[in-house]
Amino acid sequence: MDDVRIYNESNTVMPMLLGLILVIFFIGISIYILYEAVITDDIELTSAWGIALMTIAITLIVVIAAFAVIRINVSVTHSALRVGIFKGRLVPMTDIESFAIEEFSAMKDYLGWGIRIGRRGLGYIAAGTNKGMKINLKTGRSFLISTKRPFEFENAMKAAMKSIKE
Repeated sequence: MDDVRIYNESNTVMPMLLGLILVIFFIGISIYILYEAVITDDIELTSAWGIALMTIAITLIVVIAAFAVIRINVSVTHSALRVGIFKGRLVPMTDIESFAIEEFSAMKDYLGWGIRIGRRGLGYIAAGTNKGMKINLKTGRSFLISTKRPFEFENAMKAAMKSIKE
């Protein structure tokens, strides 16, 4: 019963609009590189300018790909909370003092999306969210986990905390 997931959520860290802007920008840079390097022969790919353009294009590919696959994963079992990118951070339920749903602004409070340290502390911030679960630990530290399903998350946390008290 301890490792049965009672809640699971996975959200992307890249907002859809930002992804679209990056894709359009990447396509524009790629077309420019092809036009200058292949069609007009004005820029040789081995020149400093050609290498710089290729570096920009490759960097954009890597950034877009990284943000497309990076997700903040949250799972709650009867014994622990797991949050983060890939495997993430494991927090035993016995280490949690309290939790509550809070509203926040990704840009104002955490300066963006991802695992962030902002004016409100540590946050696991996913795109498209403005509500999160504030987790207060018995050590006095706390962190916020953004969620698109705050009430389901809260109910799962209540069930997990109840099961450790029994």
